[in-house]
Amino acid sequence: MDRLTAMNVFRKVVERGSFRLAAEQLGVSNASVSKYVAGLEKHIGAPLLLRTTRRVSLTEAGRSYYARCTRILEDLEEAESSTGQAQTTPRGLLKVRAPISLGAARLGRTVADFLARFPEVGVELTLNDRFVDPADEGVDVALRIAASVRDSRHVVRPIARWARALVASPDYLKRHGEPAAIAELKRHNCVIYNRGQSPEEWRFTGPAGERTVRVDGRMRCNNAMVLREALLEGIGIGLMPRFLVAGDLAKGRLRRPLPAWEPEPRRIYAVFAQQQGLSPKVREFVSFLAHSFAQDSEWEMEAAAQPARASAGRVK
Repeated sequence: MDRLTAMNVFRKVVERGSFRLAAEQLGVSNASVSKYVAGLEKHIGAPLLLRTTRRVSLTEAGRSYYARCTRILEDLEEAESSTGQAQTTPRGLLKVRAPISLGAARLGRTVADFLARFPEVGVELTLNDRFVDPADEGVDVALRIAASVRDSRHVVRPIARWARALVASPDYLKRHGEPAAIAELKRHNCVIYNRGQSPEEWRFTGPAGERTVRVDGRMRCNNAMVLREALLEGIGIGLMPRFLVAGDLAKGRLRRPLPAWEPEPRRIYAVFAQQQGLSPKVREFVSFLAHSFAQDSEWEMEAAAQPARASAGRVK
């Protein structure tokens, strides 16, 4: 006998005061209802109902059992409802790892907007330019900036296209001259963001197609904010995320040499440890970020080419 089913049948008989009405509500036959109640009484070892031709009433044992039975079934229904809701409602602590440059821009404001929308979620944000395996660090999602994705055990979703700009201070260009062609970057002091593969190879698209130039310089750093400060001081020419230098360009603190040539963009990826079954808080956070990056002009970003498709891969 399915005891939970029998308990539910017994409760319906008591609530409706009739085997026939209980059977109609449950969508089963009168005989099935009688069988379940009889089986329950046999299992307990005591009669639970007094049956007459006109009505059904509880025995003393039945009254005690009905109260406990109802409480058990209600607790079970609440547990199932809460569990089902937890699978669709974002809640709990979300651990996020992101590059320092994103945090220094306006990631805090974006996270605050996300928290306002989902009041049952908390965010623990760690900023670090060094990529780590989310599983090793206990992170729900790691944001990573790169040009491409290589195969690995991670799940990677592209969420934004990050435009870059070739920039230098007016003072530097006055002292060293403005390059007239991509190849002339070789004679300039280029500040280099030294993470990723071949950081000294700068790729551009322009009037003559695609060009790659191998640059060199006296300063390398793994943090874009530090490189920005050096560029503002007139140290050289650098490739920077456009959203980090948009204000400097607007105010004339930096200029764009070779404006007809667009640097190869980077992409922002959301990297997950698990292969399937993303929690609601992770799913909603990544979707919220992708929307913010694409819709908020201050980010100077575009939607990723394939923002909704998951693929396995390691970011390089």
